[in-house]
Amino acid sequence: MSTEDVILTPGFTLMDSMSAFEIGEPRMDSGMLLEQDNTRPAFEPLTPLLPEELCWIIDRSFACEMGWYAGNMLSQTVYTLLYVHTLQDINPDLLPPEYLYSQDSTRPMQLLTSVLRPAVFAMLKDCDIVWRELSKKRVYDMEDWQSEKCEVTLLEGVPVDFIIDKLDGAYTWLRSTDLPQQWIDALADRLALRKTLLQLFNTGHTGHLDDLKPLVTIARNILRRVRAHPPETPPADSPAVAAFDPHVSRRLHTVIPTRELELSPQDSVWDSLERMLDGWENINYLRENHSLLSWQVNGLLSVWLPDRPLPVSYLRSLTQHIFIDNHIVLGDYDEEWLIERFFWETTGTSYESICEVLINSWTGPGALALQEMESHIMEVVPTYIKSSWFNPPRRRRYLMKAVRDWQLLQDAFGNLIQHIAASGESVSQILHSLPLVVAVWKLTTAREIILTGLQQELYAAYERSLAYWYLAQILERHLETLDQLKPIIPPDSYAQHELEFQTQFLTVLQSMSLASFATISSERLPDPERMRLNFKRRYKWLCSPREDNPEALLFNLPSLQDFYHSLENIEEIKASVEDHLRIAQDALAHLSTAIPRTSTTDKGYEGRIELVKGLTRINDQLLDFVGNNHTESAKLQWNPRSHPWFPTVVLS
Repeated sequence: MSTEDVILTPGFTLMDSMSAFEIGEPRMDSGMLLEQDNTRPAFEPLTPLLPEELCWIIDRSFACEMGWYAGNMLSQTVYTLLYVHTLQDINPDLLPPEYLYSQDSTRPMQLLTSVLRPAVFAMLKDCDIVWRELSKKRVYDMEDWQSEKCEVTLLEGVPVDFIIDKLDGAYTWLRSTDLPQQWIDALADRLALRKTLLQLFNTGHTGHLDDLKPLVTIARNILRRVRAHPPETPPADSPAVAAFDPHVSRRLHTVIPTRELELSPQDSVWDSLERMLDGWENINYLRENHSLLSWQVNGLLSVWLPDRPLPVSYLRSLTQHIFIDNHIVLGDYDEEWLIERFFWETTGTSYESICEVLINSWTGPGALALQEMESHIMEVVPTYIKSSWFNPPRRRRYLMKAVRDWQLLQDAFGNLIQHIAASGESVSQILHSLPLVVAVWKLTTAREIILTGLQQELYAAYERSLAYWYLAQILERHLETLDQLKPIIPPDSYAQHELEFQTQFLTVLQSMSLASFATISSERLPDPERMRLNFKRRYKWLCSPREDNPEALLFNLPSLQDFYHSLENIEEIKASVEDHLRIAQDALAHLSTAIPRTSTTDKGYEGRIELVKGLTRINDQLLDFVGNNHTESAKLQWNPRSHPWFPTVVLS
């Protein structure tokens, strides 16, 4: 053959040949068959197994399953269990009777046909249910999960009840055998865990969510027993080891060639499963909590707390599905419920009362029409609530669009009340509150955009000072808005308690932001033109689309020039760093007692306590750093895993 000649056999394409070589690109390499790969024991699906080997295989099947939920390919995870591809070979209905019963009593063939086969069935059906949920586009293929099935069945046409019957039959068979009791109990627990997980996934698929809480409790108890009695890892020449082939993608029809993936250690797998159970438990809490504020707080805390990893895509999709699906909110309400809760939970005033005031006091041309603004609320609010369960980059992109939607709604209410004749103080208060309610949500969104930039480490070192300064300005506007709302909100209402907490919380954030800005403001900034271009890129969500003034801001916030003016007084600002941190310290001391609580199991309350503890720790560190001038022995470090927003002090 001459250079550049290629011989292709029928069915073997250029893509197949390319994927046989290591080219250094992780997204393309599927890996060659190396010499050491030939030393692996050959896989024979009907090779008898010891009970302890079967326990190990089932445990590692959970590693495969959790690996796919984490966002890897099926060909890298679930399909590496070779029994997935040989279910027909271990079908007891297709094996001769003498093959089933003339076996070593320590390795009965029924361990494969009656125990392992239903366990693999359950794993594949879990994946099928998850695939169906993820394909509804609440999360995004290739961004949050991988949908490619490689033409391998996930038992799409097999009913869940059929698999549960098979698992029950396996349990009954185990209890009737002469195997060591230790391994009977171990295998029975693993079958019970497989069954319970299948039932949990099926609750989300069928909508029978009343079963969530008891099933999570059962799964936790079983998992505790499974973790307490782990099987030993079999030797390299064991047939159990041969049951997994990380290079199985070489034999599959794949669109995306994949490299070998090392599955997580078993303890990490069980930890991931524990977190998944926590996610189901949180979903059960949310579905029973019919409050916009509870959903908002729960979603924000899942983003804010650094020790809470991002839930797997399936749970994030299911959470959004439970909040609103086909225009039905929480499975019980139409979308008008969102409007009622939007005003009631922010101001303590019902939307019915607001509409009555607007209709009776309308002086504008024609009849009062609220449908457009109501539609706007019903469009913006649910997506904003669901955005806490987007992946972080997508959430930030959405928030940058949502802040404009909030501004349009605020302007619409501002125009509306110009045509309302206020006939008394109570009417005037209600009218005055309408734009303020929207402003609260708008400023919350603006705050989150900057906080997510810090949390995702988007800002260069010289950009942090501007980010903290701008965050402090937004928080100042937010606090002013809350002060204007205070006289309107009924005393002793939940809205009033929440407003008091928000006032203290925002005071803490503002004081710490100003302190952080002053502490790092000595860092050298690039030239003004470079800063202007950076500002236009980072804060484009603030910029007005007006062609006559592209430098104008969408709503009333300081400009980049105001930032430079503030730097003229930087020495005065630096002198007040400790004062700002003392203000934050005092507010944090009262914040824990100001957290509103709806019940003894209020997850928002528990999460906020954790949030306050984290802020207190960071604030104390900064106070010590500033007060003792540890400029040589310590330095500030930005690490979202230590704290998502503010720097931590580390010894140099």
